[in-house]
Amino acid sequence: MRQVVKQIKERKKVELKRQEIKYELWRLDDTEFRKLRQKSLPIKDDYIFYMQFYLSEQNNQERLNLAQIFVALTHLFGESGDLIDDWKGSFDFPVLLILEKIQGKFFYLMDIYDNRGTLYFSLYRILEVDIEGYDREILREPFELEFSRQEINNFISYFYGYLEGYFHSIKFLIASQQFFNKIASSYILYGCTDEQYFEEHYETQEAYQAAIENLESMGLSSMTSQTFNEILQNITSEMD
Repeated sequence: MRQVVKQIKERKKVELKRQEIKYELWRLDDTEFRKLRQKSLPIKDDYIFYMQFYLSEQNNQERLNLAQIFVALTHLFGESGDLIDDWKGSFDFPVLLILEKIQGKFFYLMDIYDNRGTLYFSLYRILEVDIEGYDREILREPFELEFSRQEINNFISYFYGYLEGYFHSIKFLIASQQFFNKIASSYILYGCTDEQYFEEHYETQEAYQAAIENLESMGLSSMTSQTFNEILQNITSEMD
């Protein structure tokens, strides 16, 4: 019982409101996400929206790089989960998204992750009824009466702006932890050194590998390596 109470107290939650819609974002662990995914239907991503949105952000002086996005998400929701394509991405934050509208409450999964240097928000409609007879792998258009395409795009834009504001409000209050993350498929490195958040894109594998070796020579290790080292240390300490 004590463990259950501890889990409830530590669960991260973000509450937002925009255009008369209330949003609750509850952090899920990987197991919870997998279970709810078994009862949900995937919603198509709007890649044209993403392209236009990120192009419009290029001239935004408050725009965050990947390191700053990662830090903001970590402070909002806790450490990244493990449901990562570690060739194309470096973090994953699964959340339960509850919408409260005049029509009622609607439950969605939202997976916040990076892919080849771009931040994505993938949605899944959770079904309260038996999912038998539904194909859980077919991408579907949004349920317009619940969460329309325009409402989804508006929410993504709003939440991204919220992340920007959140990071700039906490950056002077948090200790800058030195780290770096890798996106091998696109030769991208990002992280924090000397209290500076960086994101670098390299043209060749040789330049990318040389940059990794330089960071490691400074005593930094990637967040993934730190996680593996912690796992190994915990296991071996139990064996002593």
